[in-house]
Amino acid sequence: MLICGGCSTAADPAEQPRATAAAPCAETAATPPAARPAALTATTTDWFGQGDLWFGIPDHPPSAQGDTLVLKFPVVTLVDGLPTASRGAPTVTAARADSAGEAPGHVGGFAQAFGTADLSFWPASVAFPAPGCWTITGLLAAESLQFTVLVEEP
Repeated sequence: MLICGGCSTAADPAEQPRATAAAPCAETAATPPAARPAALTATTTDWFGQGDLWFGIPDHPPSAQGDTLVLKFPVVTLVDGLPTASRGAPTVTAARADSAGEAPGHVGGFAQAFGTADLSFWPASVAFPAPGCWTITGLLAAESLQFTVLVEEP
């Protein structure tokens, strides 16, 4: 006679189902078009910002580059409502919103891309070491702006 108390059919704990109740990522919504500066209204980009600092919210997945996931987006700096480089390049950094971690940002030279009318901007990117919920911070002199994105594998 065989008596089994508290038996399990899975011999390996790794075969047990895992809980997948990850906290949702509260991604930042775009600023409504009516609340954006006039210089940004002629573009199809979703913008988030205030004052003289505006981010183009990425509408595409990051690209895999080595061991990182690189997300690119434009940053616009304004003076009197017009894009300008006169205040210098903003600083961009990122930190995990759902756990510990940081990611470096990079800002290129002030540029104008095809199809942006007369809009000039700073091309920016962040090299994320892992997928997750990330908060990107931009600094321009005393102005600070943050937006949150969900970074997933491409």
